[in-house]
Amino acid sequence: MFVVNTCGFIDAAKEESIAALLDAVEAAHARGARLAAVGCLVERYHDELVREMPEVDIWCGLDMSPLLDALATPGGEDAAARTTRAQGAPRDPRPVSAYVKISDGCDRWCSYCAIPLIKGDYEAVPVAAVVAAAQAALAAGARELVLVGQDTSRWSQPGWGGLRRLLEELSRLDPPPRWLRLLYLQPDGIDEALLEALAAYAVPYVDVPLQHASGSVLRRMRRAGDGSSHLALLRRVRDALPGAAVRSTFIVGFPGETEADFAELEEFVNEAALAVAGVFVYDPQQGTAAAGFPNAVPRNVALDRAALLGESIEREARRYWEALIGNRVEVLVERGSRGSSPALGRCALQAPDIDGRTEVRGRRARRGDMVVGTVVDSLGYDVKAVAVTGGS
Repeated sequence: MFVVNTCGFIDAAKEESIAALLDAVEAAHARGARLAAVGCLVERYHDELVREMPEVDIWCGLDMSPLLDALATPGGEDAAARTTRAQGAPRDPRPVSAYVKISDGCDRWCSYCAIPLIKGDYEAVPVAAVVAAAQAALAAGARELVLVGQDTSRWSQPGWGGLRRLLEELSRLDPPPRWLRLLYLQPDGIDEALLEALAAYAVPYVDVPLQHASGSVLRRMRRAGDGSSHLALLRRVRDALPGAAVRSTFIVGFPGETEADFAELEEFVNEAALAVAGVFVYDPQQGTAAAGFPNAVPRNVALDRAALLGESIEREARRYWEALIGNRVEVLVERGSRGSSPALGRCALQAPDIDGRTEVRGRRARRGDMVVGTVVDSLGYDVKAVAVTGGS
């Protein structure tokens, strides 16, 4: 069984999902296997996809029941896959980090965002389910737990508690996670209580989607704040978490964005000292409020602004990573050392899949090891370190 997990958030992701499905159709048919398409794109465009791509055998949006039923049915697992396992094909390596979903959906209704249309209103995952998923990941070998959701800073369970108690509970599991990390903290949800909880239980890493620095643009986005309030937030973050890596995202070319608005955003980025950030050209999505806004920014202008902002982001981020040289960092090894090749992993300031990597030389290390090293160089978002302790 081939499974393609699709995304329907922006047009580029939709196009990538369709391309992946077309590639998977060819690969599945060549092996006599079936193909399942799952995820957000299917949830939003199910009928059109079924009509246009009859080669796909199973369609699942956010409800995985059709796929699970197919896998549970005798003969539902592909013969080729069974044969491959029987022949002793290597299993996937044990995980070193694991994503644990603590919430889903969103009811903020930012004017540009299709997530509420796809996933519905915000819903917290019950604590028992969160703890069970975390425990399973740790038992499988994960050393880092990454808590995710569209609005993680909002998590709480009435009568039980909020994020601080959840982080404390997860830190006490057996075996305990070496690192706890939270992704996608909305700026208005980062208060002193959350910062204290992060300082006590999590790595010094804050992922906060600021989206813009112009107050007028942010109001049209149906978001709060401006450059001054964003900078104040970053000061509070760094007071609570000295040396923290702050990650963010920005949208340029939003309807009505003027040259003055963009200049305000550039000025903010030059002051914010972000460790890493992404910049996206506004992409109108069907059904969102902003799709009907007037004063569209010409595509070529938006692309030029994205390129300029990207250069500023990279320049300022380079300063952050260069400042690490000479400091000690703990590195989670994701690829062990082989012969003369160094081990490769991430320090606590780098999130899996989306950030840079850390190369470690000086001692042999295996996948899953934690190695302390001294940073000796940086290149973009990547750093190089020399081990000062062995793996643990």
